[in-house]
This record gives sequence, C-alpha cells and structure tokens, in this order.
Amino acid sequence: MELTEHLRKPARHIDERSGIVVLRWLEAGWADFRAHFARSVLTGLALAAIGWGIALGLGAIGQGWMILPVIAAAMMLGPMATVGLYRVSRRRAGLGGGGIAAPGQIFLVSVVMMVLALAWIRSATLLFAVFFGLRPFAGFAETLMTMFTTPSGIGLFLVGSAVGGLFAALGFAVAAYSLPMLVHRDIDGFSAMALSFNASTQNFRLSVMWGATVTVLIGISLATGLIALIPIFPLLGYATWHAYADLFES
Repeated sequence: MELTEHLRKPARHIDERSGIVVLRWLEAGWADFRAHFARSVLTGLALAAIGWGIALGLGAIGQGWMILPVIAAAMMLGPMATVGLYRVSRRRAGLGGGGIAAPGQIFLVSVVMMVLALAWIRSATLLFAVFFGLRPFAGFAETLMTMFTTPSGIGLFLVGSAVGGLFAALGFAVAAYSLPMLVHRDIDGFSAMALSFNASTQNFRLSVMWGATVTVLIGISLATGLIALIPIFPLLGYATWHAYADLFES
C-alpha cells in the first residue's frame, strides 16, 4: 500500500491569482507547440477535419439541429484526443518517456465521458421536443432564428444552456486532470476522476478561470469555422498537461 500511496497524492492548493496561473499554463503549452510545430499543426488539422465531416454529415441527413448538442458533447470528449499531446509535454518536461502509464484506465474514463456526452445529446433531443413539439426540423438557420425570436426558442436556449452547463461542468471536473494523470500515474480511472474532481473543487476559482479560458478559445474556434481550432486544440492539450503537472507534480 505504501508503495502506491504516492500515486494517489491529491492536488496542491494554488494561492496565486488565477489569471496569472492560467497564463503560465498557456505559455508553457505554447512553448511545447513551437517545439513540436509540425506535429501540433497536423493534430489540430485532423481534429478540424473530423469536425467538418460531422457537420456536413448531419446536414446531409437532415439533422442539422444536432450541431449545437454535438458541439457541446465534443467539448466533453475533446480531452480524450489530447493523450498524445500529454505524452509530448511530459517527455519535454523530463517527467517520463513517451509511454502511457494506464492505457486501459484511459479507455475506462473515455467510456464514462462518452456516456455523459450521449446523455447530454439525449437530453437535448428531449428538450427540443418539449419546446418545439414533434415537428420536422426546419433547417439550422431557421431554427436558430426561431430560438432567439420566440418565447419557446428563448426558453429552450435558457434551459438547454443550464442543463448543458451542468453536463459540461461535471465532465470538466472529472476529466480535466484525470486523463493526463493516467498518462503519468498507473492508478485506476475512478481514483483519477476523483482526484481530478477534488482538484477542481479545492481550486475552484482557478478551475472556473481555466474552464472559462477553454470555453472562450473553443468559441473562437467555432466562430472561425474550426480554422482557429488547428492551433488552439494542441495548445490547450499541452497547457492541460502543464495544469496537471502544476497541481499534482509540482
């Protein structure tokens, strides 16, 4: 037990100003991005291409209204795609080689996040039916206009944002630090998620600032048609590793 006790060491409490800490994480992530420029750009480009493919596919099958819930779900699933980036940052920081300490447990956390994402998509489908009824989808542009110009649409936006925010907050709390932890520590996934949740609550203001930063950067990516996602995604991946290392391995 004593030999593995250090693997469950909880996060430290950071007393510095949240903005300064988040900027430090981003600067460290940017240094990793520049050091591995080609790999970083290819990773971001691959994710953007997947996003474009999903959007076109939903439009082709007449399910364009699902784009917003799918985007929200993708934000919960996004951390799973950054495992390779965590390995790069860990190796560059001198904290280990390129291997993964607990690959099977990463799969477990991925399944949990997938279930959470599917639950949110199902909730979004039910909310749409509650506010708009069982009528055919009128098109993304028309539905978006209706959402902001009718009482039912505004109600759906407010309730959907609140419900989606709860799903996103839970997903962020359990995955923000658990996945990089499983790259570095050979522990079980549930312990990693618990430690991540504890780190988020013990550093609540910092976690809110970090979550808001991630949300804003993802919003910029969406506003540019995923073009900005090409540099932003690997930057956030590297920065997330440094966030974990700062909290747990400092």
